[in-house]
Amino acid sequence: MFKSSKDETGYLSILYAIGPRPLSMWDSSVNNGHLKRLTDADIESPVIELIGANVNKNFITCPADPNTTLGISMHTIVLLIKSLRKYFSFEILILDSKNIKRRFRACNFQVNHI
Repeated sequence: MFKSSKDETGYLSILYAIGPRPLSMWDSSVNNGHLKRLTDADIESPVIELIGANVNKNFITCPADPNTTLGISMHTIVLLIKSLRKYFSFEILILDSKNIKRRFRACNFQVNHI
C-alpha cells in the first residue's frame, strides 16, 4: 500500500523479485559478474541475485535516472538480505527534511587506511 501524502503509511516495494518486471525502475552495472532472477531454495521464492568480482563495479541503482528522486517520505526502511558469505555492500542516499543528503551504508567488509 502506498499513500502519497506527508504522513505516508503502509509499505512501498521498490525491489520485489516476484513481480513481472522487478528491475523496471532500476539501472544496473555488471562487470565480470551477473544479475539474474532465480528461485532461492531456502525461501522457495524468486529473488534477485547480483554477483561480481568488485562491489564498486557491480550494482543496481534506483531510480534509474540519477537526476531524479523517488519522492518517498516514509520513516522506515526494511531490507531482507540473505548472507551468501561473500562481500556485500548496500547504500541508501537520503535527502532529509533540512535538504541535506545523508548516506547510509551497510557492508560486511572494511578497508583500513593507515
